Amino acid sequence: MNCPNCESEDVILFHNKVWSMSEGKVYKCNQCDLTFINPIMSIQEEHEFYKNYTSHVKERGAIIRNSVEEFHEKSKNNAKERFNRLKQYFLNKKVLEVGSSTGAFLSLIDTCDTYACELSHDNLNYSKQFITGKAYTSLDNVDVDKFDVICMFHVFEHIRDPIDFLKKCRALLNKNGLILIEVPCSDDPLLTLFNCNEFKDFVFQPMHPMIYNEKSLDYVFNKAKFNKVKSIYYQRYGLDNHLSWLNNRQPGGDIRFEELFGLNVGYKDKLEIIKKTDTIFYIAELSCDK
Repeated sequence: MNCPNCESEDVILFHNKVWSMSEGKVYKCNQCDLTFINPIMSIQEEHEFYKNYTSHVKERGAIIRNSVEEFHEKSKNNAKERFNRLKQYFLNKKVLEVGSSTGAFLSLIDTCDTYACELSHDNLNYSKQFITGKAYTSLDNVDVDKFDVICMFHVFEHIRDPIDFLKKCRALLNKNGLILIEVPCSDDPLLTLFNCNEFKDFVFQPMHPMIYNEKSLDYVFNKAKFNKVKSIYYQRYGLDNHLSWLNNRQPGGDIRFEELFGLNVGYKDKLEIIKKTDTIFYIAELSCDK
């Protein structure tokens, strides 16, 4: 078996189970550090999977929205967290958000000329009230002049051919343009510090064929002729969540731990300092030799 990222044969079995896949396994490349699912869904299987995506999300215990408006309201807190960490990159820029959902993040960058790209027609139509430019259902349909920033949050891990995808993004960027992504991080403390097998059973899933850390992102962005500007380690879940996983061995949280440790900001801060987080932001710019 070869790594789908760097094609190295130096690959090891990381976990022997993938959520909802009878034959799925998780591997890790010792060369570029990519963690990946094998086998990945075929294009047809992927199409069928996403047709029933709501049922899959519900099975995983996520809250299903009753309306677009409700989903938008629930998205605001995450959007504000992102904006607080990234606002320096969103000042008077022309911005395209890929996977823009209901536009919660776009609504915050009100000094920018904003465009949205989103598969869900309901979400895309709702987001139009927050943008100044056009809305698209596919990156292939973008028909305007180039952008200063292309951003995406928890989208890149869904991409089956990341290098080709980044090349498409590169063609839409200005000379000094930036691409900014947020993805789950394979250095998640529940994977690396606590080695929680039940969390592995849950977190590795067919809709995320590749799971990245900084090193594996370096490789794929360099391959697509981008230079790293900055990586930002970000811990979304706190001590209460981790204690719940270690004690209950299942998702869903635990009100006892939330009441005791839900405000433990220092724990998240420490994980970010040691670069063992559940999430990572990665900012890159066009390479001079593109």
